Amino acid sequence: MRRIHTSTLLALLLSIATTAQVVPFVNDLDRTMVFAGKRFLEADARPAQQMHAFSDALLYTDHAGSLCYYPLEARSSTVLERRPVDDMQVSGDRAAWRMADTLKLLRGGRGQVIATGVERFRVSDSLVVFIDSIAHELVVHWRGQRFPLATVDQGSERPQWTQGANTVTFYDRSRRSVFLFQHGVVRTLTNSTDVGIAVNGNDVVGYWDDVRDEFKGEAGGPPVRLSGMKPISAQAGDGLIAYVDGTLKLKAWKGRDVLQLADSMPSQYWVQDRTLLYLWGGQLMVLTDDGPVAVEEYVPEQWQVSGDLLVYLDINRAIRGIRSNGKRVRFGNEAGIDAFKLFGEAVIYRSPAGPITIATDRRTYIF
Repeated sequence: MRRIHTSTLLALLLSIATTAQVVPFVNDLDRTMVFAGKRFLEADARPAQQMHAFSDALLYTDHAGSLCYYPLEARSSTVLERRPVDDMQVSGDRAAWRMADTLKLLRGGRGQVIATGVERFRVSDSLVVFIDSIAHELVVHWRGQRFPLATVDQGSERPQWTQGANTVTFYDRSRRSVFLFQHGVVRTLTNSTDVGIAVNGNDVVGYWDDVRDEFKGEAGGPPVRLSGMKPISAQAGDGLIAYVDGTLKLKAWKGRDVLQLADSMPSQYWVQDRTLLYLWGGQLMVLTDDGPVAVEEYVPEQWQVSGDLLVYLDINRAIRGIRSNGKRVRFGNEAGIDAFKLFGEAVIYRSPAGPITIATDRRTYIF
């Protein structure tokens, strides 16, 4: 039998502990705290103004407006910017911010300058897209590399682009074409079009082909015809596209057959991560692997989504959830809860009895 050295085992256990989703909060003593790996840790002795939880770290603006970073592995905070940032965006475990016209990306626990002369930018899970006013380019930053997508003439209209977790589509007016950037490659989706219509997700894109008069979808394979009319609206998530087509019907596509979910336009619908929700007949509906399911016989007052998990307050103000496979779960055993926040697979709320409570569908932790 192979022996494992004590230090190796300890390192392994610590690595497992620090892979849990960070749950941040400010305690009753105004200290910034995080919960991860079944432990409560103090990140800052003062209350944070803003907090962004990563899978293994906390990015936050402290009481003085400085941007700070607290990695679980180090168990101490680092100041990234002494002065307040001008603009910051966070998506998943990726964060970027602008100081004047300098754009920085959080990488290796510090702010890395990726461009100067930046007018505007947008962050998604694996991408940072920005306009470089010095080089007059629309640029995507992916895996540490810079990919110019299009030339932006000075004084021209703002370039039209949309992006998802790992895809970017952009419309080149001079060439009347819509292009797709994915996995470091740029290719044409459609040409000879007067307007670019596209929605992006994670490894999925939906777009209007003006040449063929078709709304198409791509999800790692050849394009699929989704509709012969321009969609009234469309949204994309993780391998999922939902849209209201020209007949006002709500439909969904996950790379195979098109599913019709409603025979008229819903009041509202949302796509986030791998979850599709919509209001229909006075109920909140969720698309599961077995088809649409009513979350409850009423519309919950509050709900949040993470991955394929929907969490909501039921009529008794207890926290419940439903997964994409249709399985229903409960978080804790309390009712009368005012509100909650969802971080990964864990919820945090103030117990009616007083303590700050963190619960998964298996265990509950009290602070």
